[in-house]
Amino acid sequence: MRTGTVTEKLSLTMSVLRLVCVVCVVCVVCVVCVSCASSCASDHQVSPWGAAGRPTLGAFVAPPDLDARLHAIDVEAAELGLKLEVELRGALRRGGEVVVRGYSGTDALGRRTSAVRVATPHGVVIAAGPLDSGRVDRRQATQLIPSLLPGHEPEATEQLGAFRSGTDLNRDGAPDVVLRNEEGELEIWAVQPLGAARYAVELAAPPRFALDVDQDGTLELAGRIPLGEGDPIAPDLLDVAGFEGDRYTHRGSVARAFHATRAEGPGAETAGQGKRQEPPKDDAARLRGALERAWHAVLAGRPAAEALATLDREPVTPALRGAFSAHRARVAAAAGGPPAPPGAGGVPTRPQGASETPARR
Repeated sequence: MRTGTVTEKLSLTMSVLRLVCVVCVVCVVCVVCVSCASSCASDHQVSPWGAAGRPTLGAFVAPPDLDARLHAIDVEAAELGLKLEVELRGALRRGGEVVVRGYSGTDALGRRTSAVRVATPHGVVIAAGPLDSGRVDRRQATQLIPSLLPGHEPEATEQLGAFRSGTDLNRDGAPDVVLRNEEGELEIWAVQPLGAARYAVELAAPPRFALDVDQDGTLELAGRIPLGEGDPIAPDLLDVAGFEGDRYTHRGSVARAFHATRAEGPGAETAGQGKRQEPPKDDAARLRGALERAWHAVLAGRPAAEALATLDREPVTPALRGAFSAHRARVAAAAGGPPAPPGAGGVPTRPQGASETPARR
């Protein structure tokens, strides 16, 4: 048998190598296909959140730790030079404790400052103050009112009573915190585990104190229209707001019943007992009573046009006209009514002393 030449041997060798390469490529492709099929058929999880495929709320919320929250407040207070004045504790609606703290300090201008911090196990939910010394708008409430006492403007050093911050003041289930700003205006905040919300207040005068007008054991917010120094008429224009729904409002049944009684005048409570009401002794007293009755009438929900028309029939002396017009405008504003027409107020019944001065607005 003839032995192949070198050229023939090389050709045969190359053919065998090509065949081996093709077989190898086919094998590799088969292995890849089998792997892909196996992968597609498997039930492995690629999400870092497990079977849920998405993060739970717990991933974003720090674990409850009231001591840690209070420690953070202590560190901040030390950095700001704040002194702890009062600490109150209460209970959250669904369990857990709330801690209410009031602080005092001094700003760069030597003025007394205040701050409030409220913490739950889940976080610091109220952080008010201290106001920066260069801040122009200082209406933010930063002073803690430990307790509301009916009938007068509260003080930060008030003795604790039944209506204290950290308790449920309006029976909606949430603990409440009372704050006050530098002008004496009050705010009430509802505390929840993860935050706090300020109650809306609908009132014709800034809320500065509280009353229990219907004697039901809960407080209504109250405010008076401020008077100018030396006001010759000085009417007591008082408004109240009861808690109804989710806010304090003077449009609710409690407030309107209060105003309806006052609209009848100071002798309304004793009119049915045979007691005669004393007539006003001077023009200022007469106009004071007329303004107060009109004020309460419009806030009781009675027709504003009628109340203002009755008020405009009152005789007004020249010395009292400026003060009367200013107060009449406040009554109209409370009613949402029109401004006083030119020459509102009737002809005076008798001269009035020229020493009386109109109110300064």
